[in-house]
Amino acid sequence: MQTWFSVVVHPKHDEPIARGEMSMELKRLVRILRKRWILIVAFVLLGVVGGAAAALLTPVQYQSSTRVFVAAQIQNGSSPGDLVQGNNFVVQKLPYYLDVATSPRVLDPVITSLGLNESAIDLAQRVTATTQPGSAIIEIAALAPNATAAQQLAQAVSESFTDVVINQLEKPADGGASPVTVGVLDPAVVPDNPALPQLYLNLAVGLLIGLLVGLVTAFILGLLDRRVYNRDDVERLTEVPVLGAIPLEARAHPIIAPDGATTGRAEAFRILRTNLEFADAGTERRSLVVTSSVAGEGKTTTLLNLAIVLAESGATVAVIDADLRTPRLADYLGLDSGRGLSDVLVGDVQLKESLQSWGTQHPLTVLSSGKIPTNPSELLGSTAMGSVLDALSSSYDYVLIDAPSALAVTDAAVLSRWTGGTILVVGANRVSEPELLAAFDALEAVGTTPVGVVLAMVPTRGPDALVQDGGAAVVARAAARSNRSAGTRPIANATTKPTTKPTTEKTTKKNAKPTGAHPTGAHPTGAHPTGAHPTGAHPADPGSSTAPDRDFVPTDGPTQQRVTW
Repeated sequence: MQTWFSVVVHPKHDEPIARGEMSMELKRLVRILRKRWILIVAFVLLGVVGGAAAALLTPVQYQSSTRVFVAAQIQNGSSPGDLVQGNNFVVQKLPYYLDVATSPRVLDPVITSLGLNESAIDLAQRVTATTQPGSAIIEIAALAPNATAAQQLAQAVSESFTDVVINQLEKPADGGASPVTVGVLDPAVVPDNPALPQLYLNLAVGLLIGLLVGLVTAFILGLLDRRVYNRDDVERLTEVPVLGAIPLEARAHPIIAPDGATTGRAEAFRILRTNLEFADAGTERRSLVVTSSVAGEGKTTTLLNLAIVLAESGATVAVIDADLRTPRLADYLGLDSGRGLSDVLVGDVQLKESLQSWGTQHPLTVLSSGKIPTNPSELLGSTAMGSVLDALSSSYDYVLIDAPSALAVTDAAVLSRWTGGTILVVGANRVSEPELLAAFDALEAVGTTPVGVVLAMVPTRGPDALVQDGGAAVVARAAARSNRSAGTRPIANATTKPTTKPTTEKTTKKNAKPTGAHPTGAHPTGAHPTGAHPTGAHPADPGSSTAPDRDFVPTDGPTQQRVTW
């Protein structure tokens, strides 16, 4: 008999990067940008504000410039060779002339002539001299608080530079003519507009810096964020199929209405039900442990809602609150938790006396937690627990067990050996990747691999919002990948109708009368709480040769087919 235990949890961190994984990483980066776009925009705005502030704080400065030409002095009778040699001499010395233009030797006379109250070093901060490579033209530019002062300063520097070069630096020792000459090409003029501040340039620079810092910060925070947000994160970590994704609706009640109402959450649980039916189609024992990695991931509400939609389809469902440390199932349903599983396991009460019914149209059989014991793990691992599950599994189509978180205690791992499989609930933005992998390791340590993952609390908006892609495709995509890597049987698509039925199948009419008694001897009230079994017939006695009625037609839409077990 094939079981789901052949599915292998397979972290991908040590595998070579394939094309699909690179695509997933690109999707992750895009998701980081979409998720943290507010942070990026905030940095961009901060950069723009910074650029504007820098512009406002920068004093207004006007710039005026003049261009001078430095050339070799042409002497009478000079040959062409002398001219070439003289020009080469000027070009070689031009870099030195640039330093001369801003030296105290040039600027001190300027300070004296203009009556400036600053030193040559300070004035040099407002004067620049530049040239192009291979050119003999020097551009001298000067900044001043007003336009007229800028023009006067540029003109005075040009004149002082000419005097220093011709009459001091290049003056021959014998008193002859200077070998170089300096001529003005473009005289300094009064500027019309201020040169500083450059508002648009400051804004552009601030925007680019803010964008760069925002992108880097968003990527760093995104890559350091190890929380699980969506199905892609789960599929990146493990090969276990994602059976369904449940949206988080802030105003919705945690428990869906058991009257078949059509809501987003209800339809998500019906898709989960369909995927689960096909995921475990090859198994005979349909008792499932529902657990999570850590507390607060929504495992209890997921279990209850799954039980409700399973009962909607006509299946008989028993729910057990096996969280003997912090039970919550009875509180959600408004039932008595004073007498339940723990009392049955220690032998204080009979199983039939602890069963309760919830719901009218599609009732559930509930076994609450009972009194909180001092040794819950020992009780859940006892043979009495196995007997309880055997009794319920033989009479109900599904037995769903609410277990504590896998990382908190070993109860879920202990319970898994009595059941047909485990469902791991993963709360979006509630568990980290290391915690999820540790939960898989904890279950694998006892030989259990989850039949599937249910992604709960998925947001309905934003980059991690739930994508409605046809329900069964959620399972088929992940399951196909799991089959390729682990060599297991494929999980049927929920829209595909089985072509044959098992040869061992034994069906009865939906309204057939029961041939045996309740597995515990009798129902607590002497009859079923609703007066009739939810499927129209009471479950058969475990010792009887008549199998329970398991022929029903799901009621949640045209995509589901008639299923017979």
